[in-house]
Amino acid sequence: MTLIAGAAAGCGSDTGDKAAATQAAGAAKDRLAATPALAELVAAAKKEGALDLNWGFDGRDTGKVLTDTFKRAYGLDIKITLTPNQNQPGNAAKLAQEYKAKSPASTDAYLGSPELVLGLGPKRDDVLAKVDWTAFAPWTKGLANNDGSALTFVDLIPGFTYNTTQLAQNAVPATAQDVLKVGKPVASTPYAAQFNVLGTKEGMGADGLRAYLKGFKAAGFLGCGELNRIASGEFAAMWISCGKNIADVFAAQGAPLKTAVLKDAAITSTRYAAVPKNARHPNAAKLWVSWLLTPEAQKIVFEHDFADNHRVAGSRTAGQLAEYEKQGVKFTRVDYEFTLAHPELYNPKFKGELVSLLTNK
Repeated sequence: MTLIAGAAAGCGSDTGDKAAATQAAGAAKDRLAATPALAELVAAAKKEGALDLNWGFDGRDTGKVLTDTFKRAYGLDIKITLTPNQNQPGNAAKLAQEYKAKSPASTDAYLGSPELVLGLGPKRDDVLAKVDWTAFAPWTKGLANNDGSALTFVDLIPGFTYNTTQLAQNAVPATAQDVLKVGKPVASTPYAAQFNVLGTKEGMGADGLRAYLKGFKAAGFLGCGELNRIASGEFAAMWISCGKNIADVFAAQGAPLKTAVLKDAAITSTRYAAVPKNARHPNAAKLWVSWLLTPEAQKIVFEHDFADNHRVAGSRTAGQLAEYEKQGVKFTRVDYEFTLAHPELYNPKFKGELVSLLTNK
């Protein structure tokens, strides 16, 4: 099996997507009638005539379905160029360079982790526009970070992703320490993704995390979307994987993959969407980012990417989190505010040390 996240199909159907587009158009009509500022933004977006996005989704069709539905919802006849790109750190670095050079942004909207959005925000590189989102999109109330530079988009649930033909159910770890006892090859990412979060005082602590990584011998290193190498049996599992939804995308196409959420190392990681100050099409970008937080857009995201925003009514990720919590799982919620409150976990020296321990460099 050679599926790649971003190239693997989600579970949407043509019939379902058409129905979603009809629903989105009806909902947008009601919002436009109720919010004059939204109608003004739509007119400004039409005048700009385009929207350029360097974005990466986890399902093959997610981006196309979303952009097509977005255009229909607001009656937009604009050119949307969507370049699939899941390199969030690379995109962030490029945006910072472009802003410093006073050049137009290469993407009209940015999609990234809390740490990367913080780096682009007003407290660091100051690339992102502060937006009064609720002025034209009242449904985004409570969904922005604390300085208005980004909206929460989806919540991912990292965990222990494994090949069900390689590990029997009774061999699947329940705790982080159990991972060290798995007698089959377990891969990781080469950048110690999410491991730093386990270093909180409530978790392992910094010294405990260092000791843990000395004991965890990764059998190889993969990118977040390279789960085809788990599905093929090259590795039995991946710890810490970037999100259970990625494995769910593969599993929907028949890959023997599941993700266990470990009780003492459970994390949610929020992806944010934002608009650079130097965006070529800022009005279209604001319209796009705010529309992604409508219930109908979030429904499309889950059906194709198997993840959504737990803060939005009807969220299926919220249901998943509630089920885990009933089982005694306690999550560390990694969002913009968490990142701000724990600078020690994101210190480049500390993160570099964790990467060295993980990769034995």
